[in-house]
Amino acid sequence: MEYMDVIRKRRSIRKFRDIPVPKQAIDDIVESARLAPSGGNAQNWLFGVITDKVLIKELSEVAGPQTWISETPLIVAVCADIRWKIKEQSEDDHGMRINEIRFTPELIRYLGDYHDQESVAVLLENGTVMIPGEHICLTAANHGLGSCWIGDLNVKKASKILGLPDNYACAFLILVGYPDMEPVDIERKNISEITFHNTYGSNYY
Repeated sequence: MEYMDVIRKRRSIRKFRDIPVPKQAIDDIVESARLAPSGGNAQNWLFGVITDKVLIKELSEVAGPQTWISETPLIVAVCADIRWKIKEQSEDDHGMRINEIRFTPELIRYLGDYHDQESVAVLLENGTVMIPGEHICLTAANHGLGSCWIGDLNVKKASKILGLPDNYACAFLILVGYPDMEPVDIERKNISEITFHNTYGSNYY
């Protein structure tokens, strides 16, 4: 498809046909995730290709639960490396300085003192996997497949189901398959409502 057609055809699909996703499509999906940009080129992610029906059912039970997920032919588990801990960073650490500029030193100190550092790490790495995740969805659309982000997820339980080591957390599930429903046309805001030119208050359109 033309690129903008892919963008327009991407929809959140919650009902899939009982047809396996072709290997070539899966290969392209994984490759598109691999090529995504990351801060400092850290590439601190891991992608699980889940086709086992038992595992898919178990994941559906810790995602809400949302039983309809169990009918999905493919789940891409989008996982983040959470070995980074706030307290382990030195004061001259570049990542620490950036976080303090973005979120204030007071918040970073609070998070550094929080009793559950694993949850803090999951929170801070939450955005890491979103760019490759959307690459996955767009590549799926290019293959005529539907997809759906699942963020209503018990991260610890999902990570355990997948057998992840302690330094990884399953942040999101992305469902992929051939749609068995008509995509819902979502009303989008007009471009003039979501843009400005140079400074706020000046219209771009």
